[in-house]
Amino acid sequence: MKEVTIIVPIYNVEKYLRDCFESLLKQTSDSFEVLAVNDGSKDGCKAIIDEYTEKYPKKIRAIHKENGGYGSVLQLAIQECDTPYFLVCDPDDTLEPNAVEVLLNLAKVSKADLTVGAKTFVYENSTARDYDPAVNTEFAELKTNRVYRKGTEEFDNLFFIDPSPHAKLYKRNLSTSIRFPQKVGYTDNLLFYMNLLQADSVIYTDEALANYLINRTGNSMQDVRYAAMNGEIDVFKTIIDQAEEKKDVPDIFWYRMFESFKFMLYKTRRMNCTSEQYKETLDHLETFLLKLVPYGEQILPYYRHYAKTKAVERLSDELLMRERTERAAFARIKRKISKAFVPAQAQN
Repeated sequence: MKEVTIIVPIYNVEKYLRDCFESLLKQTSDSFEVLAVNDGSKDGCKAIIDEYTEKYPKKIRAIHKENGGYGSVLQLAIQECDTPYFLVCDPDDTLEPNAVEVLLNLAKVSKADLTVGAKTFVYENSTARDYDPAVNTEFAELKTNRVYRKGTEEFDNLFFIDPSPHAKLYKRNLSTSIRFPQKVGYTDNLLFYMNLLQADSVIYTDEALANYLINRTGNSMQDVRYAAMNGEIDVFKTIIDQAEEKKDVPDIFWYRMFESFKFMLYKTRRMNCTSEQYKETLDHLETFLLKLVPYGEQILPYYRHYAKTKAVERLSDELLMRERTERAAFARIKRKISKAFVPAQAQN
């Protein structure tokens, strides 16, 4: 019986797809199947998928669907897989041969709800490889093969894990209730945070089990188009909405959401859009901030402990977290960054 489904969300990545599939077929474990979801690709992905499903029918099965975005793929694939665990491997990335074996063994021995491994950064047109522990070590240290229990102080450190899908093994039953937005990227953030909020225990390994192609053209981390930025904001608003339905949400979660707001605010400065689109994006971003303002008192102690901002920015941030001062503080920020913004032609 298969225990793990490897979900591969596919859209216009024919250049990388064969390498991805080959890395999955080389797994040392036999307790998995691959679910390749073609999200309406317009290039040669369908032919490659059909080739592999015909050649390896016991290992790879496919779903071909109309384009609906990353979230639509996750929503469908989680419902379609019938294994107790799943992991997501983006089609421009690869897994180390022992990835499934290591993650599954850790999950079964520890009975953890979420299993997280380290990863390796790889680069287009380069042989360089950089180890990434998958956690921001400037703020947190995780011990390999240690089980972290919910409600402990050490569990807070898990909120500094990179939410990308790389080398993360999820329990399917914790993910079936997640509602993924359509036609946007960044929904792997929703998958990670909702699982972390529901997990009673998490285990981590510092072994690099996934290879992340970090500088691919079109990579969502590099995408600063109007539609992409607003989609990212929508995803994080969805994270807040669904988190508010859960019990015992730790205060550090709200702090991490505030830091996500700050990251998106900095990112808007690189947007490729018109002045009107820029204004709309900043206004949209404020609607995410407003969802965090009620949690300002929970955020502030963590902000004061972790933030490495200068005095002026620190004062501004603290004003953003208070209901009486948020509007004026954000208006000042908008005026300042809008003056420095260089508009482009309208972008989709």
